[in-house]
Amino acid sequence: MRLGIKYKLFFALLSAHTLVLIVMFSIVNYNFDRGFREYVSRIEEQQVPALVAGLADFYRSTGSWKPLQEDYNMWSDLIRDSIEKTADPELVALRQRRLQNPGRAIDRLPPNGFTPNDWYYASEYSPARPYLHLLDAQQNVVVGTPGDFNRELANLHPIIVDGKEVGFLSVTSRQQLSAQADQLFAEEQQTFFWQLAAFLFVLSALVSFPTATYLTRPLRDVVAGTRVLSSGKFDLRLPVRGSDEISQLSEDFNTLALTLEENSKARQQWIADISHELRTPLAILQGELESVQDGIRPLNVDTLESLHAEVKHLNTLVNDLHELSMTDMGALVYEKHQVDLLDIIGQSFDLHTALAKKHNLKLGLTVDSNGTGREMKMLGDPNRLQQLFDNLLTNTLRYTDPGGELRVHLRENGNNSVVVEWCDSAPGVSDEHLGHLFDRLYRVDTSRNRKKGGSGLGLAICQNIVQAHEGTIVASHSPLGGLKLTIHFPRRANQVA
Repeated sequence: MRLGIKYKLFFALLSAHTLVLIVMFSIVNYNFDRGFREYVSRIEEQQVPALVAGLADFYRSTGSWKPLQEDYNMWSDLIRDSIEKTADPELVALRQRRLQNPGRAIDRLPPNGFTPNDWYYASEYSPARPYLHLLDAQQNVVVGTPGDFNRELANLHPIIVDGKEVGFLSVTSRQQLSAQADQLFAEEQQTFFWQLAAFLFVLSALVSFPTATYLTRPLRDVVAGTRVLSSGKFDLRLPVRGSDEISQLSEDFNTLALTLEENSKARQQWIADISHELRTPLAILQGELESVQDGIRPLNVDTLESLHAEVKHLNTLVNDLHELSMTDMGALVYEKHQVDLLDIIGQSFDLHTALAKKHNLKLGLTVDSNGTGREMKMLGDPNRLQQLFDNLLTNTLRYTDPGGELRVHLRENGNNSVVVEWCDSAPGVSDEHLGHLFDRLYRVDTSRNRKKGGSGLGLAICQNIVQAHEGTIVASHSPLGGLKLTIHFPRRANQVA
């Protein structure tokens, strides 16, 4: 049978509580047994001076221990009378009333409580204990069972009469609780401890189970939510309670669900956009070919050029889609080494000079270098960087109004990075569209006007190339009235593909 985490946590909490109870009970029981023995012994030791004085008076009046040896009751009365001299008078009267009225609940405890001597006396302990022995001057047992006398454990208190040592009162250190009252009290305390332990165990179970249920509820929500996500429903969000690690797990789950939902929508939009982009040139080709077949349109140079233009557009779109998918998968190989970024941008300008003149577009390149020369060294793939700037120039030539201007400013950002600022003139891009320029198949004209001939993939490919060089590219408004692209390249990339 497989236990859930709730029950595992419940048993873990209950086991920890039980272990604590066992250790606590063992320590308390050990300390109680030892402490109670010491307590009783200490109380009895406090009676020793009175007992010694009483025995000394007895010997002084009788001249020997023989009367005590012959009459054990006399020994008990002597000890009781000696203890009564140090007891609280109220307790003495209390004991007398109990003896006169056995079984009647007529007595109350003194309002000021018991002193140790009072407790000893009021507990009605028999003073004639096996560990009390009367010895003569030669340390022979006079009163008490000789077999119970242990000289190694006994404390001998001398009895002196008229300056002469006439005997000893032997008090044997208590090794265990022997009197019935002592054992009864200890058993009552142990029973109380067991009852308390049982109550605490039940209380621990009653507390541990709802605690385990409460702590694992977010985990159960995550498990249930994961199953919902696996079925393709990405709109689920979990409630976030508290600020611990489990709450962080719920937040991460919600972030994952949101990401999956956005990716699902993006994938659907991506498929729809690709279908639209591919369907348009194919529809035009089909329409023109059918016109030629039906004899509506003659098969001449103009018709062939129109067909060729649509085929070129379709080929460009397919190639861009393929290249973008390859960059997404990391299939493009980047052979990085030290290159001069200024030289690469200059080559792109040279390749597009004629096309720029055709569009009446002015190109400008400025360099701000911290070094002595005009070189802008960085670690990169020259072919991919050439592709990057060719795509940017093509995008500028395609969308900038005739008679416009392109200014490229290349500068060093300390010794850490190289910055390329790509600014063109009108038309500009509204704030609404700036954040989507790097989305696939996204174009500012919502009607998807094909006059410019763009596929909407150029900037997405540029972004992939920049990111492959561990750089960043950000779009903003150009001071010339058009679009500004700011590219940061690190001087030395951490990863060489």
